[in-house]
Amino acid sequence: MTRSPLDPLFRARSVALIGVSGDPKKMTGAPLQILRQTGFTGEVYPVNPKRAEVQGMRAYPRIDALPAVPDVAMIMLPASACAEAVRECAAKGIRACVIPSSGFEETDDGETIANDLKRAAEETGVVIVGPNCEGLWSVRSRLLLTFGSAARRDQLHHAPIAILSQSGAMAGALARHLQDDSVGCAYVVSVGNETVLTISDYLEWMIEQDDVEVVTLFIEGLRDGKRLLNAIERATAKGMRIVALKSGNTHAGAKAAASHTGKIASASIVYQHLLRRAGAVLVDSLTDLIAATKVLAIAPLPPARGAHGGVSVFSIPGGTRAMTADHLDAHGVALATFTRETVKVLTNALPEFGGVENPTDLTGQVLSHPGLFDTCLRAIAGDPNSEALIVQVANRGPRDVMERVDLLGAIARDTNLPIIATFLGDALSSADQAVLRAQRIVCARDPAEAARYLGWLFQACRRAEVTVQSELRDTAPLALPVSWPQMADWLAQAGCTPPPWRIVGPGMPAGATCQELVFPVAVKALPEDSDHKTELGLLALNVRDPGTVDVEAERIRWLLGRQDAGVLVQQMAAHGVEAILAAMRDPDFGPVMAIGLGGTAIELFGDVGWLTLPTDTCAVREALKPLRLSTLLAGFRGKPAADIDALVQAAVSFGDAFLATTPAPFEIEINPLIVLPEGQGVVAVDALFKS
Repeated sequence: MTRSPLDPLFRARSVALIGVSGDPKKMTGAPLQILRQTGFTGEVYPVNPKRAEVQGMRAYPRIDALPAVPDVAMIMLPASACAEAVRECAAKGIRACVIPSSGFEETDDGETIANDLKRAAEETGVVIVGPNCEGLWSVRSRLLLTFGSAARRDQLHHAPIAILSQSGAMAGALARHLQDDSVGCAYVVSVGNETVLTISDYLEWMIEQDDVEVVTLFIEGLRDGKRLLNAIERATAKGMRIVALKSGNTHAGAKAAASHTGKIASASIVYQHLLRRAGAVLVDSLTDLIAATKVLAIAPLPPARGAHGGVSVFSIPGGTRAMTADHLDAHGVALATFTRETVKVLTNALPEFGGVENPTDLTGQVLSHPGLFDTCLRAIAGDPNSEALIVQVANRGPRDVMERVDLLGAIARDTNLPIIATFLGDALSSADQAVLRAQRIVCARDPAEAARYLGWLFQACRRAEVTVQSELRDTAPLALPVSWPQMADWLAQAGCTPPPWRIVGPGMPAGATCQELVFPVAVKALPEDSDHKTELGLLALNVRDPGTVDVEAERIRWLLGRQDAGVLVQQMAAHGVEAILAAMRDPDFGPVMAIGLGGTAIELFGDVGWLTLPTDTCAVREALKPLRLSTLLAGFRGKPAADIDALVQAAVSFGDAFLATTPAPFEIEINPLIVLPEGQGVVAVDALFKS
């Protein structure tokens, strides 16, 4: 494997602790005690000019006085001294540093200090974790460079889980719970301010490690969002599972708030769509982040078994059948359809009052008749449509499950299905959970929890068809339009031609100006004069004669307070489905595009899907699938199917045109874009350009 600059951070066999305190209770003294407590066997070099000895170990006055070159240094100095310490580390030959110190970008006057630290890293090539972080864990190496209380433990459990967090407290909480529950983890990184290394750097490194199968992300904000999406796609393509929690779900920005797009574009929505499309499993709380990490680390992913595939339910109580079905449906998880052979086996085995269709009602008979539990469970698990298995037990459930651990483990191995042992509110002891976990069986307290766990597993394996970011296509440069005639030309080049139109100026009778238009028409303010026409009364629809056009034009000029204003007269578009296309430059992900239900419905329903740009037809179709818009496009209540192919191609061309426009616009929105019946294309009725 090619050596990475990050390797010394996680594979170090020698450590310098610069500024370490003699008091292990202090944050600057804790790292030395933690290294000892957790069993680090490499060399440790305390550096403290005020002490000859630190916590019973020889201390060195300066970095250049060290007897050897450590693999990594932890710099615990005031912020103003850290950049120089990095330069001294580089002069000694140290190539990696961890800096927990605060006082950088997160403070009002720390930007200059942060820039100096960044320059030191760039000049020397030293990689830096932090600053303003809790450090890192590398469990297999017993290398814990942190002051966090979660690391103060005598026993470490290793498991193929990596934690990457933009919050030190969250990183510690995740690691603490995984270690306390004997699940374990392999790596923990509190990324801090990301002055040098970003969360994407760490994820790219984790992808190449042989002891990582699950990566848990706690995200507050990104500077290189598209790079992170690419890394998530690479990871999931290799079979890794990514689970993410995004906090700070508001999106500031006066420019965005001024348009429809701004109202629907929040950081939360954009993150959810883009992270999920890249392959990440998204959760909403810390407890779910912990639970999802465990589930994804324990259970295999469900196999895909066609239209009749889904979850098979082995249920002893009948009362949970409907509840289980409801909860699975709420998480978008289908029930399997049993084959006739499976139904026959169950029918022959069970009493007449049992339920043999999925979800089953096997009754207490499976417990009182030897071998019946085994027969029914194997029949259900072995059904060719089974993609996952719920084993729902009744009021003596913990005992029944623990008595059959070997059977459940054998079925888990034979089928390689995710198996959820589900109880009626019971919680197994940590020891019993560990026994089941060793057999790759997940425990759930009730059907709702089981359904939530399966929702995560199915989400992890249902990745988008296109998982590699589209490459930028050659598109001729386009000038940023500033007037409607220029906008109309831009729209035509973007594949979204507007209906025929004319501009009526003061003293220009519509009868002469609009004689080539087919009535009825729309009369409205020019886009450069008003962003929102409907709300301000600057739009009249279905105007049927030139005289009424003149009246409406005068009314619009009066509302604008400009008697010299031109007024747009546009031929009414044929009936179709109203969509929206909107592109903007997101502060975290760069150029992105929204596609969804248009017209006034955009603010009512917020029915949009987000994509990074450039995009392609497969990604656009994938984004359309979960939207209400897709139902309308397919032909709703007897209406003809709309031209989906034209919409998809228009979306791709629109995105390319946005990227090709100079100077780069902040936002371009087409709303509504009328999708005409199949084979008739699309028409752009209105557009908004923001520079």
